[in-house]
Amino acid sequence: MNERARPWLPWLLLALAAAATAAVYWPGIAGGWVFDDYPNIVDNAAIHISQGHSTLAAWVNSALSSPSSFLRRPLASLTFSLNWMMGNGSPWPFKVTNVVIHLINGVLLFCMLRALLQLAGWRQSRFSQASPSLPDGELGHTAFDPAAATRLALIVSTAWMVLPINLMAVLYVVQRMESLCQVFVLAGLWAYLHGRWMMLTARDKRRDHRGFALVVGGIVLGTSLGLMSKETAVLLPVLAFLAEWVILRFARATPAGHPLPGASEKQTRDARLWWTFVVTLFVPAVLGTAWLLRVALHPGSWVGRDFTLAQRLLTEARVLVDYLHWTLLPNPTVLSLYHDEIVISTGLLTPWTTLAAIVSLAALGVLAVWLRNRQPLISLGIGWFFAAQLLTATIVPLELVYEQRMYFASIGVLLAAGTWLLGLRWRIALPILRGFLVAIGLLWFALVTHLRAQDWSNPLRLAVAEATNHPDSERAVYEAGRQFLIASNYQPGKALDASWKYFLQAAAIPGASVSPDQALIMLVDHGQQGDDGALWDSMARKLLNQPTGQGDINALVTLTACYGKGICKFDAAQLQRAYLAALSRPHPIARLNGAYADFQRDILHDDMLAAKYLNLAVIGAPSEPAYRIDLAALYARAGQAAKAQEQIDALRHLNYAGRLDKQISELELLVRRNISATTLHQ
Repeated sequence: MNERARPWLPWLLLALAAAATAAVYWPGIAGGWVFDDYPNIVDNAAIHISQGHSTLAAWVNSALSSPSSFLRRPLASLTFSLNWMMGNGSPWPFKVTNVVIHLINGVLLFCMLRALLQLAGWRQSRFSQASPSLPDGELGHTAFDPAAATRLALIVSTAWMVLPINLMAVLYVVQRMESLCQVFVLAGLWAYLHGRWMMLTARDKRRDHRGFALVVGGIVLGTSLGLMSKETAVLLPVLAFLAEWVILRFARATPAGHPLPGASEKQTRDARLWWTFVVTLFVPAVLGTAWLLRVALHPGSWVGRDFTLAQRLLTEARVLVDYLHWTLLPNPTVLSLYHDEIVISTGLLTPWTTLAAIVSLAALGVLAVWLRNRQPLISLGIGWFFAAQLLTATIVPLELVYEQRMYFASIGVLLAAGTWLLGLRWRIALPILRGFLVAIGLLWFALVTHLRAQDWSNPLRLAVAEATNHPDSERAVYEAGRQFLIASNYQPGKALDASWKYFLQAAAIPGASVSPDQALIMLVDHGQQGDDGALWDSMARKLLNQPTGQGDINALVTLTACYGKGICKFDAAQLQRAYLAALSRPHPIARLNGAYADFQRDILHDDMLAAKYLNLAVIGAPSEPAYRIDLAALYARAGQAAKAQEQIDALRHLNYAGRLDKQISELELLVRRNISATTLHQ
């Protein structure tokens, strides 16, 4: 690849790689909604902005509507609203947008890697004389080839774009939060590395200052904008620090544009970079870790999880090893939307693979440090893999496994593997063999991703594939039953029989939530009360003995709505028994209290008890306006104007850009009407 003679060639090849990636993903664009798409998009009314109701308040409400995080991820939510407006609720424009974002990330990755490899070559050429002890190797005394750097960047970027494990961040609509976040992370890293190039090659202070401004801007703006889509953007300073520590060593240039011969690394360090990381990384890391520890050590943080903090840390060691396996040796029957069947590690030898995974990861970490001088790009790749898991694989009480968590981490894995195979040398040992391995790897990645995209082209096809490949996953089996139930429309036939079979299979899986039981109750009691006693007993037993998760609360809410609409004909006392079983667990979460309040108000018509549980919901989630709105309405109808006004005043503090103007106005009108009615009665 003669880059000087044909500077357009890398961009042409990158464009062809992007086009091939789009073709690989194309079947999946026709697919539907899955899993967390429903609470975040489909059932989230604030997202559903139409052209006739596009107001500032509506857009602000949309930006702050995400239930996934206390930061609300406003930028991602706004893009969801734009897609909803474009397609009137069709998933097609959402998925097309996700593919476009993924391709943009592929281009940004190529630019970032070229900047990184350019700097790696600079360090080799400039420090070879200053550091005679630098070993031969990837960045040792072997001549650096810019064309090889472009080739490596292109291959890694292409492999990453078609990498099967990254499909979750593309076709799973709600995971735009992850892919959009990485737009700013990759752009920020690119800006940082380009700024460092300007600093290291500066021959005057003006260029040096501009380069330093780009360094700071890349970190600050990249992190700030990325946080508007997902919290993983906070890792950008960590990723930049690792690139600096492994490759550049905080080097500064002399006015001549390179370090003085014979100068030590300590003498050539740029103190500005250290202070930059003190402000953007070290201080925030200390404060953030203290806050996360406070949350992680609070017993209430683990409500809804069937594992403890210690068990999570032990299990994540095995998960990280699985991530590496799934990235480099992807198997379409193993990769999945759901991995809830994973066995939780309860000790170092339970299961035995826990200790083996911990030892393997520790060895990988030691290898990264040992290779820092010998093979710095491999060292950096390993470091990026670990750094990208600092939030999702440590003490934060998240679910254990999701493939989209490898979206950036896979860059580190591919960088290390690509460097090991190809490197940055003029000549490569066994070029035909290595080229063959690269070609086979790219073709296999593309084929597996395309096969998965075909499964994602139809919700029923996807559900059946997931349930077949993961029979021990309650979520996968339940979703297959749900899709067959939708197809049956509750009419007798093969689809309804299949639905019943999958629901029974899901309900019998050890540790299963009550979602399959809820579905079976709706089947038995659809239009008339059936023989549902055993199903209610199963539901109550699970809610009493297992942590209450979001899926369990969704099941209770669904049953409440079904009964309220007159579709389900079960005994409401059974549903109350199920609610009370869940509420008997330690530290019931706000949403469960809110759901039970709705049940008391709408089904049992006990406003006093509803107010009690809405108050508990407000205490548990004081920044959630929905609970305060319902509570103020209850107080207003009961003639308790002072208490209603207290909630209205609290809503005013949450009324950013007038997003709650309508609700506040309606509540104030309701208070005035009830005051007038009370006065007339007197």
